[in-house]
Amino acid sequence: MGKDVMVLQNNNVQIKYTTTDLDLIITSGRKEWRYDKSYNPYMEIKVNDENKKINFQEAQNISHTEYKTGLGEGIKSTYSYFIIKGQQLDIAFETLVWIDNTYGDVHFEFIPIREMKGMIRKVVWPGPFEFNKTGSDNYTVVPMMQGCIIPTNWKAKVEHIDDGRYYSRDAYMPWFGQIEEEKGYIAIAETPWDGGYDLDHEGTGHTYIAPYWEPSLGYISYNRKIVYRFLDECDYNTLCKIYREYIKQKGKFITLEEKNIRNANVAKLIGSPIIHTNIFTHIVEDSIYYDKENPDNNDQLTTFGTRTEQLKKLKEMGIDKAYVHLDGWGKMGYDNQHPDVLPPCEKAGGYKEMKELSDTCKSLDYIFATHDNYRDYYFDAETFDENQAVLNENGNVDMEATWAGGKQTYLCTTFAPYYVKRNFELLKNNGIELKGSYIDVFSVVELDECFHEKHKMSKKDCMDKRTECFNYVSSEGILTSSEEGCDWAIPHMNLVHHAPHALYPNIDTGRSRGIPVPLLNLVYHECIIIPWTLSKGGWGIPVPQDGFLYALLNGGVGYLSIEADKEEIERNKIVCQLSNRVAMCEMVSHEFLDETCNKQKTVFSDGTFVEVDFDNDQYKIGNL
Repeated sequence: MGKDVMVLQNNNVQIKYTTTDLDLIITSGRKEWRYDKSYNPYMEIKVNDENKKINFQEAQNISHTEYKTGLGEGIKSTYSYFIIKGQQLDIAFETLVWIDNTYGDVHFEFIPIREMKGMIRKVVWPGPFEFNKTGSDNYTVVPMMQGCIIPTNWKAKVEHIDDGRYYSRDAYMPWFGQIEEEKGYIAIAETPWDGGYDLDHEGTGHTYIAPYWEPSLGYISYNRKIVYRFLDECDYNTLCKIYREYIKQKGKFITLEEKNIRNANVAKLIGSPIIHTNIFTHIVEDSIYYDKENPDNNDQLTTFGTRTEQLKKLKEMGIDKAYVHLDGWGKMGYDNQHPDVLPPCEKAGGYKEMKELSDTCKSLDYIFATHDNYRDYYFDAETFDENQAVLNENGNVDMEATWAGGKQTYLCTTFAPYYVKRNFELLKNNGIELKGSYIDVFSVVELDECFHEKHKMSKKDCMDKRTECFNYVSSEGILTSSEEGCDWAIPHMNLVHHAPHALYPNIDTGRSRGIPVPLLNLVYHECIIIPWTLSKGGWGIPVPQDGFLYALLNGGVGYLSIEADKEEIERNKIVCQLSNRVAMCEMVSHEFLDETCNKQKTVFSDGTFVEVDFDNDQYKIGNL
């Protein structure tokens, strides 16, 4: 090799690093993985209010040295002294690429040494690998919502939903991978809070995917780490099982069986249909949903008493157990005046009839749960205080008027646990016995950061405070749930209300982004209950496929309308019976049974298998 190439060999993995152009080739077993030719390691920086892209090679001082410890060996590179238009930037950092002695994993670390606040906006490193060989065995694996694979020959463009951020709809789990003729890799972000992935698939036989890192409170500030494992024989099932083992080693894999020891209502939740119903909707004029043409449509009310009678009727129709999720129970209804939602809606019957509803659920053996929200912070909330709102990097409080309650900002999560305790104690003191709670948006919207000097909060701090809210609710013997399946929250929840597939052009309806595969369930099936809409198309269900078949394939539960007819009830019972059987089992594997990908099969650890045929709306449940 020439003097500009450094070679490292460890654990059957070889790294060739060209120091002149920072090209990287990793050889593992029978496969060579090389940086995409279009890639140069780079940062996006902000200088004099202009955003610029600067390549690592533009550093005036660059050095490369070998690195060796008792854990492994690698290559350390140091970069400093950048100049843009004659201005010297006080930026210095190191990159470290090393192979560990234990697994032969390749670790990438970006290590900040000196930086100026607000200057580094994004770091894209390490780079994407060349990935353009066509064929059904060549695909990119992305945990976008429930999950998908993107074959290199997938004809459609695949776009981000949430800018590729980890812990968003783009990545319920902070990893991705690629497989070429059964040889592949998985990349797991070990510091995911301020990171994500760039994805470029234009439908032209090429897929570009690479991690990126964003600042925390204006600085890169801490080491950013991602680890790659290269495999000679694998598929997307294999990658899921590797990540599953990784989570177990971190102590974050907590099963429903373990959760049931802490709260016996978990067992009651298994096999229960999810009844999602509402009391009061009041849409204010500021909301984008306000109907100017038909003002009467902006208020819809159903009393607590009416819901009580509807649940009694469902019991008579054979629904032995259920999870009742109640929206719009607060004083001004759904998505209004959070966090000051008490007392309950007086027009609907107030505390008296809400208590009767909760008592009735208890007598029916139904789990009674309420919708709540401790992020959306409404300007007309009774105790609204701008000093408790999230302050953005520019020193401003963000404002939007999307939801029914109109103008709002975001509550700094450092205060959220106090409001949760305040409201739950008030409900308890007024005789409302909660068995379940849904804290809206916590497990799907991006982690917030707050620049307020008196309650500064990083995204990791935000995650910790959201966790604190879940843990308080759980400590009260109440089942915990939130919106979607971001995996940082799964150890602290019993139920998520959605974890279906990502659709294009929007989540509500359309075709799938890539080929849907149940990545989340392959990792976490026996850790969380996931309901499905039992209808064709709709939220997260690719048109024209049937959510009923997805519920069976995934061993989940179903949504049930509060005014369900016999046909809907019978369809739901089939799903719930299977959930009773497999909810506490690992999903061992998923496979496609034909080239159309419309015939699929899952296998669970008790030997149960489910086969579905989306073309003919058929299914088979059996035992191996």
